[in-house]
Parts: sequence; structure tokens; C-alpha cells
Amino acid sequence: MRRFITSLPGKVLSNLLVLALLLPWLSLSMSSRAEAQVAVLPSWAVVEFKNLKSPGTNFGKVAASAVSGELLKTGQYEVISTETIDRAIKSLGIASPPDGLVNLFRVAEEVRASTVVTGEIANYGVANTGAGKQASVTIRTVIYDVASRLAVNGAVVNAQSTIRPGDVSDETLINDALQIAARNSIQDVQNKTLPTGTVLNTTPTTAYINKGTRSGFKDGQEVVVLRGREQVASGHVREVDPDSSMISVERNRKGVQPGDKVRAIFEVPQLVIDKGGNVKEVRSASKGIPSGLLTAIIIVGLIALVVSSGKGSDSSVISQVNAEATLDEAFRPAVNVSWSPNGFAKGNSQRAAWQVYRSDVVDSPVYVTPTGDITQILDRIEDRTVTYTQFQSAGGTTCANTTFNNRTKTGVPGVKAGRPYIYSVDLIYKISSLDLPDGGSTGGTGTASGTTATASGTTATATGTTATATGTTATGGLPGTGGGRTGGSRQGTGTTATGTTATATGTTATATGTTATGTTANGTGTTATTGAQTCFFESPRATARGTATPLNRPTLVSPADNGPVGQPIPFTFNSAVQTVPILVEYVIQFSDTISFTKSRTVTVSVFTRTNTGVISSTPIDTASATLPAFIRTASTLYWRVGARNPEDRPGPVPDPQTGMRYIFSQPRTFTRPGGPPPPP
Repeated sequence: MRRFITSLPGKVLSNLLVLALLLPWLSLSMSSRAEAQVAVLPSWAVVEFKNLKSPGTNFGKVAASAVSGELLKTGQYEVISTETIDRAIKSLGIASPPDGLVNLFRVAEEVRASTVVTGEIANYGVANTGAGKQASVTIRTVIYDVASRLAVNGAVVNAQSTIRPGDVSDETLINDALQIAARNSIQDVQNKTLPTGTVLNTTPTTAYINKGTRSGFKDGQEVVVLRGREQVASGHVREVDPDSSMISVERNRKGVQPGDKVRAIFEVPQLVIDKGGNVKEVRSASKGIPSGLLTAIIIVGLIALVVSSGKGSDSSVISQVNAEATLDEAFRPAVNVSWSPNGFAKGNSQRAAWQVYRSDVVDSPVYVTPTGDITQILDRIEDRTVTYTQFQSAGGTTCANTTFNNRTKTGVPGVKAGRPYIYSVDLIYKISSLDLPDGGSTGGTGTASGTTATASGTTATATGTTATATGTTATGGLPGTGGGRTGGSRQGTGTTATGTTATATGTTATATGTTATGTTANGTGTTATTGAQTCFFESPRATARGTATPLNRPTLVSPADNGPVGQPIPFTFNSAVQTVPILVEYVIQFSDTISFTKSRTVTVSVFTRTNTGVISSTPIDTASATLPAFIRTASTLYWRVGARNPEDRPGPVPDPQTGMRYIFSQPRTFTRPGGPPPPP
């Protein structure tokens, strides 16, 4: 065997066996490298355009073919062939162009396209010019994301063909104009391609992405969140800085995860042809309240306002309550509570005080404004004594309360860092008794027939028998009642019998309902009158739309102030909560200015923690190529940490420079070592 192995045939056979064993591994390695070199382009499908002017002509296919060709020229998409799309339409048994979005997306899914392009030819025509003939067309191109079923881009363009001699057919000129319109449409789409980003971190209701205003994201922009070919959520951009954005997730289907893609969406205007053949762009109606409904709401509101005037009860006097975490003048945790009175909140002269309630104190408010024209307070950490008002029920039409601030509670606790609170507010307001439905009157009843009995604030009684007088008739007044009207009554003309009270000895009997004939019931000595009273009422409470969580201001630990920072390092700081562990969201920001202006600030890290004590971020590369140039080139940088409870709505008071809703630390600086010295 040794002789065979050392012989030439043995060596050849041994090498062949070794090669056979290594061949699968070599093949796999080469295959992996080859696959890695192949870029996977997004697949786009372009279907036949609708011809709004003359259905059934071939121009819709020409427009689709022209758009496909222009997309291919960009080199950015895998454009599915027209033959493949035609086979899919035929196999699905639908018409071409597909009727409705349902059929459009059926075609896209059949050919496994991630994006589908469709459009309309709104108008076309050929006109004679001095040098020949020229065609003009108007087309609308719409690009749909298949996963979300939403329009994500598009264009409306007008185009003209080149001028040709008069013997060139109209069809040729229109086809020429369609080619130019297709080119202009795709250029328009390319120029305003809406941004995409990648999710870096998430909370239950928000997601942070790695793109911001530099990439085209804007505050309020509608976006969809995709995982491969599947839409998992949608929402709006809520906060944007140059290189990052926060997405408010509103329709969460399968949960947002780091690595998901965020894509902005776009609405292309509709095209309509009027009776004169003119093409007009029509934007979608606002998603607000329709004008007819708005008019009805205004009318109902006015009616309610008229009906409520002079009454003691209102369903609500506050349009909105906001509670936002903040810091007081000494940089201690606090909550800023503000509210907006609406048209039912009376005038300032009728507002006595606003009472602010907090969810952890159930039997009294935590703050009462000294006057009714204050609509904002700061809830601090100190305990306090509160003098407040509490009536048996909200509103009312009877003057049951002529005083307010009728209760006092001591030891009302202040806010505590890390505890979420819900706030509500009510109003103590005042109304004159004369403006109430019954005038604020109280007492018995009685009638006088034939002549007027005037009683001012007191009840006329007779002891034993009915007091009568003859020959002195009071006429022309209002029918009196035994109870009278508080604040005085109007007296008729004639002679009023005044003086002492007519009495009879014997058993006392109150004359209720007995007719006083031709006389005026006399008071004792002089007429007793009472002025209008001020009546106080308490409105129903209005509650803030979300929680507010006061937090400690984060304090920075490392790197040391003015210390050098080289290779990627973690940044450490003290937690915003020290006793009650809750989920807190943190951001780390860099800037080349101590004021952290919006245009010179970048968020380098966003993460959540439940820790108390010292918190450390993952290592951060302060010279990363992903950072803006003004950060990479600065030798001295400022850094700070922001904190908030991600469940708070609307969140902490916005930072005055960036508008971001965080409780920010004091900034610190760090320096970066310079590069190596230049060669001699």
C-alpha cells in the first residue's frame, strides 16, 4: 500500500479524493459569493392606462409601455414584462385595464410585484401650427404600494409632441406625446420620491427611525410600516430632527419591530373632464368635518348657548385639558396643567375659580386658582393646604349655594417623580338669582282676585280671621302670591293701605289661598325688601386626554466634562426615576452649540430602560460616518440626555429649541483627539 501511495497513480488518486471532498464546500462558497454580488431590485408592474377620453383605443397600452421603458432606464427597478402582466390578467379573468383597486392589486399579487403603476389619459388632441402639426396629452400616473394598498407617489403632467409635417398621422403624434409625457412623469416621480427609513427602536405607541428632515420626512406626514412585502402598521410623523424621526403608530396590525421599513405615502390629485372638454385637477376633500355637518353643529351649538343662558347647569365648560411633565424654577419634577374654556364657560366676571384634580387624591382638588381668569397651573412636589368648593351635584337651577370655598383640606400631597397622573378640571361659577328660571323665590302660595295684593319678601298672614279693608283699592299691579318674589315686587296704582298689621285674637291661622278682596295686605310697619343674591354652581369635570409623569432631570456621569472621547464608548447618566421603576424612554443628543438649536442637533441613540441608579447606553461612535458633517468635524461637542414616559399624552412640555417632548439634562462637553500629525 505504501508503494502504491508513493507511486504516481497513487498520488493522482489521493489528490482526486481530496478534491472530491472539498468540491461541495468550494461550490457553496462560490455560490454564496455570487448571490451576494447580485442586487435584488424591487419588482414593479405597470398596467394599461385608462383612456378617459376615448376608451377602447390603443393609447392606454402605449402609455403603459412608455412608462415601463422609462422605469427600466433608471436601473432601480425590476420591471415585470408586459407579456407577463397580460397573461396574469387573462388567467384572472378580468378586463384590461383592471377595473377598480381590488382587481389592480390582484394583478400585482399574481405577478408578485411590490409596487404597481397605473394611470389615466385624461385628454389628447392634435393641433395645426405654422410649421406642421403637434399633439398634446394630459396623463396622470399613480404608484401604489401593494402591501399597504396606498398611493405612495405619482404625477400629473401635460406634454407636447415634436412638430411634424402635415402628412404624419395623428396617432403617431399622440404616441410621440405619450412617450414624452411618460418620461416627464417618471422624472417627476424620481425628483419627489418620498423618503423611506428603518425602525431603530420602538415603544408600544411610537417608533424611532434613522431618517429625518435631511431625507425628506416632515411633521404630520402619513407613513406605512412594512416588514418585507407585508404592512404591519401605519401612522404619522410626530417629531422630526435632521437625522431621525419619531412615528406615532396609529393602526398597529402586527406590532412594529426594529428593522421594519417606514415609507411615506402620497396622494395624487384626481383628473376630471368638464363639459367643455377641459381637464381639471381635483384634490381630495378635507378629512375634516363636512361643511353641511359643520353648519348643523354651529346651529345646534348656538341653540344650546341660547337655551343655557340664564340657567345654572352646563354639560361642559372646557374644550381641552393638557397635562405635561416639566421642571419648576429649581429644576424639580412638576406637571404643567392647562385648559381651554369654551363658549359655555361664562365670562370672566362669572368665573369664581378653577379646581384642578389629580388621580391619586380622590376627595379634594390639589389646586384651586385664586381667580377665574387663570387657565394654567404648575403642580409641584410640595404638600399643600387646599381651600376648595364641593357641592352635592354639578350645575342646577336653584340657588342652593350662596358661598363657595366652603371646605379645607391639609396635607394634600405634591407630585412624585416617576408616578403617572391623570388630571381633571372643573369650574366654580356664579349667577345672579334674578337670572335663574324661578328668580330664586321661595315660600308659600296665595292669590288675590279682583285687586292686587302686594307683598314684598314676606308672607301676609291673618290671625283668626281674614283682614279686609273696604274702599281702598289697589289696581293695575301683577297678581301676587303668598310667597312673594325675593328682591321686591311691582306695585299697582291706587291707594295702598299701609301702617300696622290687622290682627284678630284667637287661634292663629295662615290665610293660604284666601281671596283678599279690594285690599292690599299690609306689612308690619314698613315693607320688607330683599336684593338679588349671588348663587354659586360647580361645573362637571373635564379630564386630560392622557397621563403626565413628572421625572427627575437626568444627571450626566460619563464621559467627564471636557474630557477626551476617542473610540466608541458608552455614555452614562443617572436615571430619571430613583425609587419607583417604570419604563422610561431616553434619547442621547449631540450638538456643536450649547443651545442645542434644531438645525445643529442630532439624536444618536434612543432606548428604553426600567432601571434606577446609573444607566449606560450601548457604545456610541462619536465620529461615525452616519453623523452629519458638522458633528464629525467639530473638535468640541455638547451632549445631553432626555427622558420621558412613552405612554404620556401629549408628553412633556416641548423643548424650546428642538420642539421634542423630553425632560432634558444639563449639557456637558467632550473633546475628540485630533488626527495624527502631518508627515515631515
